[in-house]
Amino acid sequence: MMARYTNKLKLTLWVSAVYVLSFICYVPTLLEQNGIIIPNGLLYLKYLYVCIPAMAVIFLLICEQNFKVYFTQMFSGKITIKYILTGVICMAAGIFGSCCYSFIVKTDVFKNTYSTVISLLTSCIYLLITAFVEEIAWRGFLLERLPFKKIKSVLFVGAVWAVWHMPMWIIRNSLGMEQIVCLCIWTLLVSIVLGITYYPCRNILLIAIMHAIFNICYLAPIQYNIVVLATIIFFAALLHKKSGKKFFT
Repeated sequence: MMARYTNKLKLTLWVSAVYVLSFICYVPTLLEQNGIIIPNGLLYLKYLYVCIPAMAVIFLLICEQNFKVYFTQMFSGKITIKYILTGVICMAAGIFGSCCYSFIVKTDVFKNTYSTVISLLTSCIYLLITAFVEEIAWRGFLLERLPFKKIKSVLFVGAVWAVWHMPMWIIRNSLGMEQIVCLCIWTLLVSIVLGITYYPCRNILLIAIMHAIFNICYLAPIQYNIVVLATIIFFAALLHKKSGKKFFT
C-alpha cells in the first residue's frame, strides 16, 4: 500500500513539474506578445519545451537509480509484422483522408506543407526525433507506471498529454477555444492508438514512428482527422470483438 501511494505521489509531482517547467519555456514568448522587450536568447526557451517531459523522466530515474532498467524495458518488445501493419494502416488512412480533403477543396495539402522532397525529409526527421523524445515520457514512463486499468490509463495519459500542449496551442499558435477542443479530442484518439499498441509490443521506437506518422500524414483540418482516426478505432474494436478478444487485453 505504501509503495503504491509513493508511486502516485511521484507521478503527481512529475506531472506538476512538467506542467510548470513547460509553461516557463513559453513565458518569454508570452511576455513579448504583450509588448515587453525580451532578450532573444530567452525566446529560444520555447524550443526546449518538447524536451521537458523526457528531462523530468531522466532526472527522476537517476534519483531512483533505475535508469538502465527503464530504458531496457522501453525496447524490450519485438517489432513484428502485426505492429508494422498497424502503422501502415494509420499512415494509409492519413494519406487517404488528406487526399480526399485536397480533392474536395481543390488544393494540395501535401504540396502546400512539403514544397520539396528536402522539406519532406527534413520534416520527417524532425518529427520523428520530437516524437521519440515525447514518447520516452508519455507512453514509456507515465503510461507504464499508472496503477489504473489499461483503458483508464490510456485515456488519462491522453488527457494529461493534451493539457501539456496548451501553452503551445494558445501562446505559440494563438488558437481559439473550438480548435483547442478539437485538438484535445484528437490527442485522446491518438493516445488510444499509441496506448493499445504500446501495451502488447513494449517498444517505444515503434510508438515514436507511429506518433510521427500522425504528425506527418494527417494534414487535413483537425475535424477531418478526428473522423478518420475515430473510424479506424471503431473498426479495430469491432474486429477484436468478432475475434473474441478484448480491445485491451
